[in-house]
Amino acid sequence: MTFTDKQLLDAIKGNIDVKNCFNKISDACKELQMKTGCPDDDIDRFLEFAIGKWDNSD
Repeated sequence: MTFTDKQLLDAIKGNIDVKNCFNKISDACKELQMKTGCPDDDIDRFLEFAIGKWDNSD
């Protein structure tokens, strides 16, 4: 299922669990960029790579 930006923003605003997870992901991206100095495009690519891999972390 594909969500629009508005639907995602509404979910972030309206659901504390979604908001907390969004904030954790955002904080992790900021920390990674701060510690590695990589550009935004590399963080974007890292997130694309991580999609679907979070449940196969063994």
